[in-house]
Amino acid sequence: MSGYGNTNASIMFVDAFVSAAEDEANTYYSGRSGAMLRDMIEKVLELSIDEVYMTHAVKCKPFGFQTPSSSECNSCYPYLSRQIEMIAPDIIVALGQDAYSILGNGADDFDTLRGQLIPYGNAFLVPVYHPTFLLRNPSYKKEAMRDLQTIKGVLK
Repeated sequence: MSGYGNTNASIMFVDAFVSAAEDEANTYYSGRSGAMLRDMIEKVLELSIDEVYMTHAVKCKPFGFQTPSSSECNSCYPYLSRQIEMIAPDIIVALGQDAYSILGNGADDFDTLRGQLIPYGNAFLVPVYHPTFLLRNPSYKKEAMRDLQTIKGVLK
């Protein structure tokens, strides 16, 4: 899987890597995490799923669905960079600490910068909690809602 959605989208969602559920269904953002992401997009950002572009930083399924190695991340980064250049979104949403790290910003400051607009080429990068994290840690949903409101404010 390399990417899905509107190639003229003003917002791009980048996940770190393909999940087992996505691989099994051969579709983007399936399962409970996918349903939560769709709700975030449609109910909070008030966008149709057809108005966004979704991709993974690591384009191939990591062995055993483990966290991708640095060589897997590094080998896929030029492809991701070209995707970003071609889609030319105004906002790139990094879904979770792993995606944020792969996008070249390191993961050490994820908690500090989560929900903030970070200049990233001609766009803004906004790191947010991954839907899977929110399913496992529902007490963080209020913070995630604030992050989405920040994104929504830029889109209008």
